[in-house]
Amino acid sequence: MTFRFPSVLILGFVLIQGCSSTKESGVEDSQQTAAVDKASRNAALQHFVDGSVAEMKGDYANAILDYQDALRYDKNDAVYFALAKCYAALQKHSLAIEAGNEAVRLAPDNLEYRKTLAEICVAAFQIDAATQHYEEIVKRDSTSLEAYYGLANLYAGRKPLKALETYYKIIDRFGPEWNVLLQIAELENSLGQFGKAAAALQQLLEIDPGNLELRHSVAQAYIRAENYDTALVILKDLRSMRPDNLAYAADLAGIYLHQKEYTKAASEIEPIIANDSVGLDVKLRLGEMYFARLEQDSTLAPVARDVFERIHASHPEDWRPYWFLGAIGAITNNDSLSESNFRKVTELAAWNADAWVYLSSVFMEQNNYTEVITVLESALRVVPDDFRVTFLLGVAYSRSERTSDAIRTLEIARKINPKDVNCIMQLALVYDGLKNSEETDKLYEEALALEPENHLVLNNYSYSLAERNMQIERAFEMAQKAVKAQPENTSYLDTIGWVYFRMGEYERAEQYVRQAIEKGGANAILYEHLGDIYFMMKDRDRALEQWNLALKLDASNSALKEKIQRGTL
Repeated sequence: MTFRFPSVLILGFVLIQGCSSTKESGVEDSQQTAAVDKASRNAALQHFVDGSVAEMKGDYANAILDYQDALRYDKNDAVYFALAKCYAALQKHSLAIEAGNEAVRLAPDNLEYRKTLAEICVAAFQIDAATQHYEEIVKRDSTSLEAYYGLANLYAGRKPLKALETYYKIIDRFGPEWNVLLQIAELENSLGQFGKAAAALQQLLEIDPGNLELRHSVAQAYIRAENYDTALVILKDLRSMRPDNLAYAADLAGIYLHQKEYTKAASEIEPIIANDSVGLDVKLRLGEMYFARLEQDSTLAPVARDVFERIHASHPEDWRPYWFLGAIGAITNNDSLSESNFRKVTELAAWNADAWVYLSSVFMEQNNYTEVITVLESALRVVPDDFRVTFLLGVAYSRSERTSDAIRTLEIARKINPKDVNCIMQLALVYDGLKNSEETDKLYEEALALEPENHLVLNNYSYSLAERNMQIERAFEMAQKAVKAQPENTSYLDTIGWVYFRMGEYERAEQYVRQAIEKGGANAILYEHLGDIYFMMKDRDRALEQWNLALKLDASNSALKEKIQRGTL
C-alpha cells in the first residue's frame, strides 16, 4: 500500500505553527515553558518540508529521518501522520500504527487520520483495530460512504450479520449502490436467505434492466428461494428472447421437475441430450436434476437411467455417467446395475475410492464376503490409505473367519483413523471371538471414552460382559441405556434379556427375549437364549423346544447339539 502525502498538509502544519506564534506573542515568558521557540518551529518546519519532498519522490527512508527530526522540535499531529504513511509504505506496520495512533490522539477530530490508520491496520491484518477506527469514523460522520463501505467489508469476513446491517444502512442513507447490492445478495445467499438475496438482485435489475445475465441470476435466486412461480415467469421471458439458450432450458426443466410436470421437463431436456454439440458437463447436470429427485419420487428412476445411459453412450470413456447409473442401481435395489457400473468406474477412475466402497457394498449386502475381499484387496493396491477400504476389508476378513487378517487390517485402519468408534468396536468383536477379554475390554473402554453415549458400544460391551458373567451391574446399566436409545432394536432387547438371565431374573429375561423374537428378530441365538431361560425356570420341555428351533436355524452348532442331547445346560 503506497501512501502519498498531500501538499495541503504542509500548509496545515504552517497554519498550526502560525497560531502557536500568535498565542506566544501575547503570553509572558514565564508562561511559555512548554512552548517551542521560533527557531525550533522553523527547524521543525524545515525538516517537515524536507521530509515531504523526499516522500513525494518515493524516498520513504529519508523522509522518515526528516520527520523524526521534525518531531524533536515539535510533537505535531501532521508530522506523526506523515511518519505513519511512510512507515506503511515500507510495510513497517507496527511503527506505522504507533505513529498513526499518536496523530489521532493529538487530533481526534481529524477523520482523514483515522481513515488512513484503519487502512494501515487492514494491511497489518489487525482487523479488530481497523474495525474500531471505521466505527468511530461513521459515528463522527454519518455521511462518509467510504467509511461505511470499509466497515461493511471488514464485517463481511467474520460477522456477516453485522456486514448486512451496515450494507442495508448504506442503501438507506445513500440509495441503491451496485456493489453494495451485489454484496448483500452474496451474503444473504451464503446465509441461506435466498429470498432476500433474490430481492437484492431484483434491485440490481432495476439499475440495469437490460442485463439478461443478471435477469437469469435473479431467476436462479428465486429457484433457490423455492419461489418457482416467479422464477418461471422470468425464465419463460428469457426463453422467448433467447430460445437457443441451453442454460435457460436447463433451469426451466429443473422447475418443472420440482412441480412434477415431467412431460414439460422432458420437452426442455430432450433437445439438449440429443444435441451432440452440447458438452458433457451440461448433460450431466441435467441428469443430476433427475437423480436428485429420486428420493422424493422413485418413479423417475427409469427416466434418470435412460438419461445417463444415453450420456455414457456418447461419452463411453468418462466415468461419471457410470457412477450415477451405479447409484441408481443401489437406490432401486438393482444389484446387477450397481455392480456393472461401479465396476466400470473402478476401471476408468481407479483412484476413486468411493467406487470401490460402493462396489464392495453390493456384495456385502449379499453376504458374499469372498467377492468383497477380492474387490477391496484390489482397491487397497490403488488407494492404500483410504480408511473405508481398509476398514471394510477388515470386516470382510472377520466375517470370513480370517481372524489374523482381520486383526492386521483393522489395526491398519485404526492407524489411519484412530478415533473411529466403528473400527474399534469391530476389532473388539474379533478379540471377543478369540476369548481375549483383556483386549476386548480395553477396546470397548476406548470406544466409550470417545463416545460415552454410543448405544451400539453400550449394547455390545454389555453383551460381552454378560456372556462372560462379569460386571453384571455395569452391564445392566449399559444395556438399559442402549434399550432407551432404541427400544425397538431386537439385538438390544436380547442383550438386556440376557443380562437379566445372568442376574437370575428369569421372568424379566423371558419378557425381553420373547419381545425381540416377536418384533422380527428371530434367529438361532435368540431361540437358544429363550431355551436357556426356560431351563432355568424348570420348564425342560419348552427349553428343548426352543433349542431345537435354534438348531434348525444353525444346524452346524455342535455345542447346541450337545446341549440338546444332554437335555441340560
